[in-house]
Amino acid sequence: MAELSLSAAIKNIQADKIDGLYYLIGTEKFFHDRFIDAITAKIFPDKSGKDLNLSILYGTENTLSDVLSAAMVYPMLSAYKLVIVREFDKMKITDPDALIKYLEHPQKTTCLVLSAMQEGRARIFSDIKRFARIIPCKPVPEYKMADWLVNHFKSERIEIEQQAAHMLVDHIGSSLLNLQQEIQKIINYKNDRSVITVEDVIKITGLTKDANIFALQKALAKRDLSGSLKISKNLTESGHDLSNIISVLFTFFRRVLIAGSLRQRGMNPKQISAEMHLREFQSRELFVTLQNFNNLQIERIIGFMNALDIQIKSSSVNAESVLQLLCYKICRI
Repeated sequence: MAELSLSAAIKNIQADKIDGLYYLIGTEKFFHDRFIDAITAKIFPDKSGKDLNLSILYGTENTLSDVLSAAMVYPMLSAYKLVIVREFDKMKITDPDALIKYLEHPQKTTCLVLSAMQEGRARIFSDIKRFARIIPCKPVPEYKMADWLVNHFKSERIEIEQQAAHMLVDHIGSSLLNLQQEIQKIINYKNDRSVITVEDVIKITGLTKDANIFALQKALAKRDLSGSLKISKNLTESGHDLSNIISVLFTFFRRVLIAGSLRQRGMNPKQISAEMHLREFQSRELFVTLQNFNNLQIERIIGFMNALDIQIKSSSVNAESVLQLLCYKICRI
């Protein structure tokens, strides 16, 4: 059966176009959960129907026989029986013919959802794809994460500034679940539907102008030693995790190094921005940094951070001291 994007599949579900078999494939758990939540909410508008007709099984705990037995049961006081199998790729399929027999003649009142992080290599998985509506659940590439965040929340009638989205991704990381929780925290705090700004992100995430990893990043990019020392002190005193600070700085300087390498190959700023999928504000920061450091210096800075990361993981360190020493090394390189 044809592949369908997650958003298109959810639109179909909301329009009462429900297939009998869905095969969710990919390592982004957030997409699996989003689909399962959508189809569960649609099929069971009330709790009683859900309690009677929802079966959740696991590939690590249940057998294929359990799945087929659940799928063959008629619904009670509901149009559908919903059977969800999580970690299906970890299930031992000892009788593939029994599954194929069901797929060829499925129970018409059952919606079967097979959720798999990895696509199985056995022939049975290819057979499943012939009968199932396939929903890809691949992770969003890092460079597309902020754009995805903007578009995702726009579909839910929530607007977020592009720079605010980038700040969230850089600060929270690439976990879509964590990003959604942070956005919801901001929405609850604002208590309105106005645009989420950089200022909102700074307020709600605990960042401040003087305890802001991105302010530290800008100070280091300009070789501002006094400013970077002040910000690093405030960061550690306000309880920011040292490993997270190093991770954000490492990501930034790695991008600077890539931009510098592309410039050495003859690319102009516009071409570099296009090649690296950079927004205007990101380009500005990278090129300011390239005015103050050459590629060899940036490689040494990345080396400093790698060494510090190993030190943090292998021994007890004074966060303020080691971060201030890192700032000194970068600004005086």
